[in-house]
Amino acid sequence: MTKRRQRVPNQKVRILHTLGWVTGGGVERCRVMLAKGLRSEQYEHSLICQKADGPVHEILRDAGWSINEIGVAPSILSRMWHARAHSIARAFQPHIVHGAVYEGEALACGIGLRMPTVKVIMEETSDPVNRRWTGNALMRAMCLRADACIGVSPKVVDYLHNTLRIPERKVRLINNAVSEMPDPSEQRLAELRNMLGIDTNDIIIGSVGRVFDSHKRFSDLIRALVCIRFDQPKARLLIIGDGPDRVMLQKLAVELGLTDAIIFAGYQGEPRDLYHLMDVFVLASAHEAFGLVLVEAMLSGVPVVATEVGGIPFVLDHGKAGILVPSLQPREIADAVLFLLMDHEAAQSYRSAGLERARSAFSEDRYIKDIADLYAEALR
Repeated sequence: MTKRRQRVPNQKVRILHTLGWVTGGGVERCRVMLAKGLRSEQYEHSLICQKADGPVHEILRDAGWSINEIGVAPSILSRMWHARAHSIARAFQPHIVHGAVYEGEALACGIGLRMPTVKVIMEETSDPVNRRWTGNALMRAMCLRADACIGVSPKVVDYLHNTLRIPERKVRLINNAVSEMPDPSEQRLAELRNMLGIDTNDIIIGSVGRVFDSHKRFSDLIRALVCIRFDQPKARLLIIGDGPDRVMLQKLAVELGLTDAIIFAGYQGEPRDLYHLMDVFVLASAHEAFGLVLVEAMLSGVPVVATEVGGIPFVLDHGKAGILVPSLQPREIADAVLFLLMDHEAAQSYRSAGLERARSAFSEDRYIKDIADLYAEALR
């Protein structure tokens, strides 16, 4: 029988994080919170991912995390890929492996199977509405090795319970979080307007996300802009993010005569200042587990319109902190945006409700405490 390894008192807890990618997404930004919020004298962190790029991995390195890239897997069942991860884990000797995103969860499971004394935490961060039954079966099998499974919203918890049939004792709801930032100065805002070619009289409708249109549906937002500009000809769309569908969206803008009305800002390592240029923020996703950008917008004092999918209704307090619209309906998006642009009292009410919701439900301190409590529970 394998002996159960006990943590020596006053020894640092070694946490091995496994992710698919380290770029600038919500999962990675939550890891930055942990790097800053979990005390370095108590925790030691290492991270395994397929590929790391951008400012986030530099922030993590500066915080003392070791970042290990193992390359993109041809399949999450690749033996060579898992062997690389196991070699890194064996050298680090973690007490806990914390995996997030499908690839990261697969790595966590693989390490856990080879290192049976290690505690494994899975974190489901997506709203897997399009996952095939084979994917669900594999995910369920991986969760069998987990000591705990995190859902980042009630919708995801429901998926873990009712689709994957994960035992209730294993499942934890830990809402995502966003750290507050000081408002940018007027000089900074002027610099951003100049950089993006925004006039002070422009009405800016903004959206942020990776440019995968089947997921984020920026095309619906572009089509909504046609309707919006009938009533608000100074309205312009600011899209912050990059991805494989950017060229397609630029062609759509040309077809609809919106070339000068859409600003493709590309990837921004820290986009938070840009929210302060927006009059309305819109998230037009076809599916969404949580939507951290909604919380960022609310913390920036921007009224929000978002599709009623996945975890979004929970984030917006079921319509109290922002306007919910059906997915795949550009006309509905346009009507909601025009309502906020024309009814200043309603817009201010949503600003206030959004700010209160973000601060009360999705704070950085609450998230760090929830994760620290789960780590402590796993090691008991």
